[in-house]
Amino acid sequence: MITTRYPPTEKEIAFWRSIRQQFYLKDDVTYLQGGTVGPSPRPVTEYVISLLRELESDPLNNGGGSLLAPLVEESRRKLGLFVGAEPEQIALVINTTMGMNIPACGLPLQSGQEILMSDQEYGAVKAIWEYVAAKKGLKIRTIPLPTPPEHPTQVVEAFANGISRRTQVVVFSHVYCTSGLVAPVKELCQLAHDYDAFAVVDGAHAVGMVPVDIVNFGCDFYLSSCHKWLLAPKGVGMAYLAESFLDLRPATLGFGLNQGHPHRFDVAGTRDSTHFAGLGKAINFQQEIGWEDRIRPYCLSLAARLKDQVLDRMPTAKLMVPTDTEQSGFLTTFTIPGINHGKAAGYLWQDHQIQTVSVDVGGTPVFRISTHFYNSHSDIDRFIYALIETVDTRSDVKI
Repeated sequence: MITTRYPPTEKEIAFWRSIRQQFYLKDDVTYLQGGTVGPSPRPVTEYVISLLRELESDPLNNGGGSLLAPLVEESRRKLGLFVGAEPEQIALVINTTMGMNIPACGLPLQSGQEILMSDQEYGAVKAIWEYVAAKKGLKIRTIPLPTPPEHPTQVVEAFANGISRRTQVVVFSHVYCTSGLVAPVKELCQLAHDYDAFAVVDGAHAVGMVPVDIVNFGCDFYLSSCHKWLLAPKGVGMAYLAESFLDLRPATLGFGLNQGHPHRFDVAGTRDSTHFAGLGKAINFQQEIGWEDRIRPYCLSLAARLKDQVLDRMPTAKLMVPTDTEQSGFLTTFTIPGINHGKAAGYLWQDHQIQTVSVDVGGTPVFRISTHFYNSHSDIDRFIYALIETVDTRSDVKI
């Protein structure tokens, strides 16, 4: 657990205000939706644009040769260092969904066995494994997650209650897109392996939000989208495969089959590689600010302020994510009984230019608020004020 500086000093406020100017975000928009897609910083976007211009000056040679290929490999190397994995085991894919297709299409699954997951996995992930289960004759076993759990052991116990010797795959999220819960990855991977099951981790919201050390986790697959919290160009993701799975059948067959590891799992065919070249620049941007020493503590302070404001100013609200920094990161979720959360989120945008989203957590509608280092403590106060005003003045929000 790390200590967060809250409230920030005037010097810190000025520093983060200057960082905000490194984004194209409009001054009159409060963007609290980075969990869906993050805004790339100006240096990253401008770098990609410059590469695209150079690419188009000679698209044949620059596209597959000396211009982009070394930059893409440098991005892969930097990503490996950032997530604690060998670059030779990291494929560059479009997003988590594409990455999830690698184990889903390639693992030797047996009819009559089971796939274990929680009731809060991402919709596309559920759809992938439900399709595979139906085609290959497996059963999906779904367990309810405690929301919020009081301790990480409750999350492990929830999965332990559903696992059996018939379980062949355990699929779970590192950071849940529904509630923002940070799951105990290493312990869940160990649980899967104790039952000889594959451990498949949906890390879509983790990379750039929480510390990631893939080799230490001991997972078989780790999939993520780098355009969320890492702020890479759109359509940049990663798929880690443990060494024993590097000869697996790729989800897409093509020339990559003959290119060795990890290229055989990369995006196949003709594509715009400037975005993957820009991944390294996005990592540099956060590392130069100081991801561990400055960005993460600041973002946790934003989340702490938001949680405090929700509890202090909204008596009926209930947090759906734990308050400690071991089980929560930059996503804060809460519910207010008796209101239409989706309609309220619509009014927040319509009336106040505040971008938020409403999602479902185990059958409960919630506000999911994403706070990153382009946000400020005043953004939190503005959101809380606007939400209270919306609930008080918009009669059709009440149900």
